[in-house]
Amino acid sequence: MSFPIIDVSDIDNPESQLRIAQEVTDACKKWGFLLIKGHSIPASSIENMFSLARDFFCLPESQKDGYPITNKSIGYVGSFQDRAKDDKMSMWFGGTPGTLDENLSMLPPFWHQHIQAVEDFKHQCHGLIIRLLECFALSLGLPDRKFFANAHRENVGDGNSLRMLMYPARSEPTPAKDVGSRMAPHTDSGSVTLLFQRAAGLEVLSPAGDEWVKAPHIENCILVNIGDALSFWSGAQLKATLHRVTFDGLPHDQERQTMAYFGSANPETVLQPIVPGRQVEKYYSNGLELEPGVTVGELRHKIMSNIYGAAFTAAA
Repeated sequence: MSFPIIDVSDIDNPESQLRIAQEVTDACKKWGFLLIKGHSIPASSIENMFSLARDFFCLPESQKDGYPITNKSIGYVGSFQDRAKDDKMSMWFGGTPGTLDENLSMLPPFWHQHIQAVEDFKHQCHGLIIRLLECFALSLGLPDRKFFANAHRENVGDGNSLRMLMYPARSEPTPAKDVGSRMAPHTDSGSVTLLFQRAAGLEVLSPAGDEWVKAPHIENCILVNIGDALSFWSGAQLKATLHRVTFDGLPHDQERQTMAYFGSANPETVLQPIVPGRQVEKYYSNGLELEPGVTVGELRHKIMSNIYGAAFTAAA
């Protein structure tokens, strides 16, 4: 099987838009994942974020764990602290532009001097998400190519989040009773995810659903995948695919650093499958059934609370 790798450098060229839109959409119909090259986010911006994240994750745990994730999707989650007890650390930066400045008490002090850099990077990611959403509307034949994009305003809601992740290298494996995996199999809950990688390790369920395929890591490429909200909204035309990171694929003594930007529709967005007359079978997101008419905000709150519990629902 050939994992889809698509050049989107001409995505703003009217003569190339439809072709690129069809290629991106076809990949998301079959795989739910693709690698894009020729994107608009500068390599220098990506490298700067990776460097800052690494410096942060190298700090003593005592300087990080006093800032747990909150209902604004801001805060730190250490290894073994989520529902699945996965061996990974993550730092979340949720909210609209300006939210981080307004909620400094939720952020470890390390980040106070780097807020503008984080905000700038989030803005670049959001711009790319909007272009991809326009591709889907164009390829799916919707009368308004901004049908999805208009529901993803950057200045509304807390759903658009940047998550920095570190899978640490350990000298000894953690006892099995204390750890789940590196990252448990799951689908993302939002619309579109951009994953920046410094090393491979993510495994994706194949289109046939019968084997796990290691997603490639290629320099200057971004791994893109569809979330449950957009899949459900598209009438299951676009595919939200299970993915994971295991200790077989990423042993305990190997480190992996990634960053994920989760693009989500605005909280008041009502999810109704867009395919008229088509009966969408029961659709589940992280164990929760999606019903037509659920709002994006309701779905997000249920899923995040289910994963992070009181650490997410408590306001800082």
